[in-house]
Parts: sequence; C-alpha cells; structure tokens
Amino acid sequence: MSPGRVIGTGRPMMRGGVLDDLVKGQVCLLGGLGVCLAVMPGCLSANCGMSDFGVHWRTLVPYVAGCLGAALYTNRGLRALAPLLPAPRFVRLAGVSFAILLTGVLLTPYTVSDTVHWVHRAFGAALFLHEMVLAVRLLGWRLTGPLPVAAQAVAGVAAGVCVVLEKGPLVVGQAVFQVTFGLIVIGMARRLFANPAQTSPSASTEQT
Repeated sequence: MSPGRVIGTGRPMMRGGVLDDLVKGQVCLLGGLGVCLAVMPGCLSANCGMSDFGVHWRTLVPYVAGCLGAALYTNRGLRALAPLLPAPRFVRLAGVSFAILLTGVLLTPYTVSDTVHWVHRAFGAALFLHEMVLAVRLLGWRLTGPLPVAAQAVAGVAAGVCVVLEKGPLVVGQAVFQVTFGLIVIGMARRLFANPAQTSPSASTEQT
C-alpha cells in the first residue's frame, strides 16, 4: 500500500497507531516528570534537572518508567511514520537514536563518578541536539511551524545556561523543551493525516 493511501485512510491509524504512540510517549515522559516533581517540589526552584530524579530512591521508579515509556513509544511512532516522510531513513534513525540516547541518560547516573557524569552530560546534550535537528527538518518540510521550533530552541538555550552556571530552574527549561518537542512531533503526525497532499511524492524513497 502506498504512503498516500495509508494517509488517506489515516483515521483508524490515529485511533490506535502512530499518533497514539507519539502521544503515549509524551504522556509517559511528562507524567513521570510530574510525579517526580510532586515528590520533590523543591526542584522547581533549585538548580536540579530531570536527571536528579534518577539518583533518589523516592523518584527513581516514576523517572525510569517515564523515560523508558517515552523511548519505546516515540521510537515506535517515528519509525512507523517514517515511510510517509521525505527522508524515511533519517526519520527511522531519529526514532532509534531518541530511544538509545534517552536510555543512555538513564544508565549513566551522574553521582557514580566524574567520568560517568561527563558521559551522562554527553548523552543529554546529544539527546537535546537530536530533538532540535529533527524539529528543524520538520520545519523545512513544512510539517511544523516556526514558533514551536523557536520555543524549543529558547528552552534548550535556557537549560544549557542553567547547566553551565549551575544556577536557575534547570528542570523547567528541560520540561518546556520536551513539551515543545512533543507538540512538534504530534502536530506533524496530525498534519500528515489531515493533509495527505503535504507528503512529498518522494516520501517512499530512501532519502537522508
């Protein structure tokens, strides 16, 4: 079945397929973050980030569950959506990379050692850069607007400043960044299903 025909019959997919997976991914991530913040509300004013929830026993379970759920569903959603986009190989790899990088952040708690701390930061920086690159590509394909991408960039810069200066509400910048990324990918899927003609005729080819 061709990409155009799949999109043309997109309503069943929206109910139980691609769009649901992308939504579930964001619900897992933000739901886990919400539980962690409810348990440790002081993080809203202190210089602690999402990773701090992975080094405290009282927030470890919701943090890990939220991140793993986000990795699973976002990867699955992007990979399923890839054939409908102008660069399917790039989008498939984007889904896989998202899952690997987010899992890498989980597996490198920064309190273990200085070396693990720097590896953890490298995974986190790569994850944010990866999400930003994907958003810019979607903007180039006119599958998202400039305002969400700009908001994501501003939140990413704000989070980076908090990391460098070691002051400021880091978790707020990180949360806004993730929310805008989620809105971008979910909005992209909605646009594809609502406007089949937006898909490039070359969407079924292996471009990068």
